[in-house]
Amino acid sequence: MTDKIRISNISKTFMLLGKRRKKALGGVGLTIMAGDFLVILGRSGCGKSTLLNIVAGMISPTDGEVVIDGHRVTGPEPSRILLTQQPTLLPWLTVAENVAFGCRLRGEDADLQDRVTTVLERVQMEGQGGYFPGELSLGMQQRVCLARSLMGDPDILLLDEPFGALDTFTRFKLHEQMIQIRKASDMTVIFVTHDLDEALALGSRVVLLGGDPGHIVADFPVDSPYPRDSADPGLRKIKIDIMNLFWEMGA
Repeated sequence: MTDKIRISNISKTFMLLGKRRKKALGGVGLTIMAGDFLVILGRSGCGKSTLLNIVAGMISPTDGEVVIDGHRVTGPEPSRILLTQQPTLLPWLTVAENVAFGCRLRGEDADLQDRVTTVLERVQMEGQGGYFPGELSLGMQQRVCLARSLMGDPDILLLDEPFGALDTFTRFKLHEQMIQIRKASDMTVIFVTHDLDEALALGSRVVLLGGDPGHIVADFPVDSPYPRDSADPGLRKIKIDIMNLFWEMGA
């Protein structure tokens, strides 16, 4: 594998009311290889989403830079897709129309209907393209968002706690689909979560973010094959190591 994303000495300070400042990130450095499924794990408020949004080009760092394929990130691009925790569907469009929406905006109409059908099958929503978002459960809506994210065949998929609001069984099902999508693609994935079990179920690598300001505390490669068994001794050791670090940080 080759370097895909290089995060160099990233810091981010936000201006608050009354001219106060909040330093969310301090000196984060990270290299992500092409095809990695990197999970950024940490408690709420440690800067995980801030880092993800900087990689997405949605916000700029105060210091440092993000370089992807040799080019500095200066803003959003269609090759990098960000999926958030809450579904962001247009309620007046059907499922199929929502999935196709970005492609239509970009004028990518070739074989569009067939592509929509294929991507809905990938998230196990075949035959449901005629429904409207309000007729779907939250989990189904998030599947539609995932399908829409895959339509442009992105190089990089950025996911900000996308399954955090879902029930356990729906979340497990979407974990299975994420693993299948990763197996069928050479996408690089960065997945943000505060759920340790989710991190170990999905990631080829788990980076623990913590502190104030947020910084990288530890970096764990995860070599266990999919689907993963939580009783696997290697996974159990990583889980214990991460929990010990959480306790040391006072999390």
